[in-house]
Amino acid sequence: MFKASFLLSLTVPLVTAVPQYTPDMMGYVYYCPTVDTVVEALGDPWQAGASGAGGTEIQITKGHTVGTTWTVGIGLDLSVGNIIDASGLLSGSVSETVEDTMEEAITVECPEGDWHCGVMVYPGVKRATGHMKRMGPDDSCPAGGAKSNYDGVKDGDPFELMIPRSDEAGNGFFEPTICTCKNREHWADEGHPEEFCREDCTLTSS
Repeated sequence: MFKASFLLSLTVPLVTAVPQYTPDMMGYVYYCPTVDTVVEALGDPWQAGASGAGGTEIQITKGHTVGTTWTVGIGLDLSVGNIIDASGLLSGSVSETVEDTMEEAITVECPEGDWHCGVMVYPGVKRATGHMKRMGPDDSCPAGGAKSNYDGVKDGDPFELMIPRSDEAGNGFFEPTICTCKNREHWADEGHPEEFCREDCTLTSS
């Protein structure tokens, strides 16, 4: 008498846990701004009203207010405070707006030559880039920073903004640069300023 033995083989699939956070009972999925990079840069310049002929000095006494500029992600409806709170690299080193009111006049020299010069002032900024990151059940987000799918936000949505730099006293950083008043016929002459002024110049310094 023969006995037959049978081996019953069961294949159990291995299940790997994947962090797929399901929406809450109301269907909301939340996302938090995450800052990826912060670098120092120069923002868009403003032009001082004073100008002068080649070989003369130009004094700047007027002030100017510089604010934050969103270059990517303005539709995410984030605030500058949200981004500052989301990054330890920004706290204490930037301000939503800064004013370059000058207690003492800044003097710059127009190089000797057959042209007139103006002055463009570049504000020091920090360029912050990042993305919206899907939040897990135990994740937290700075107050007011969380957005949901009902706001039209998706995982990975990018943002970029230029925030004015400031010191501990709240003063901004500014770099004055000589520009020439659209005197293109002399652009190849020795000593000609590298930049052309973006706006029309007055003819006398003040």
